[in-house]
Amino acid sequence: MLVIHDEQLAKRLQEIAAHDNRSVEEVIENWAAQHLKQQSSKPEQSDGVRRVRAKAYAKARKYWESIGDAAKAGLTDEELDEQFGVFDQEGIPRLKSELQSLEPPVGSLAYAAKLAREANIRTGSSNVGSRADEILNEEFADYLLKRMRGEDAAE
Repeated sequence: MLVIHDEQLAKRLQEIAAHDNRSVEEVIENWAAQHLKQQSSKPEQSDGVRRVRAKAYAKARKYWESIGDAAKAGLTDEELDEQFGVFDQEGIPRLKSELQSLEPPVGSLAYAAKLAREANIRTGSSNVGSRADEILNEEFADYLLKRMRGEDAAE
């Protein structure tokens, strides 16, 4: 049983219910259903993105453990989803709060994408949207793993 102690709120709910010719319970139930629908419609990460992030977070935790930073090493994947920034040029994991700028480093793929987006460069018709999972699972995941291992340093 729900008891609403705020008289103004109770009155507003009753007015809405009367206007819509519904009960207060139906008004609240409708609101709750819409709220849950909005929450569930947030974009989910693909399996490829989750795998790449999990590997990156594992590497970051290993580094933080090696230098004795238990606080950072103890961050959950969900916390790192919010807080993780990048691996810097020395391969050190950095949180967003530790970065001077969230701009991608010059010369990186992310920087090239930013410039292309700003210049409104279009390549014509593309099937990238229909291949997004495949690209993330294969090409992008391989690219990120190479970057994390430092294999692209000579390129």
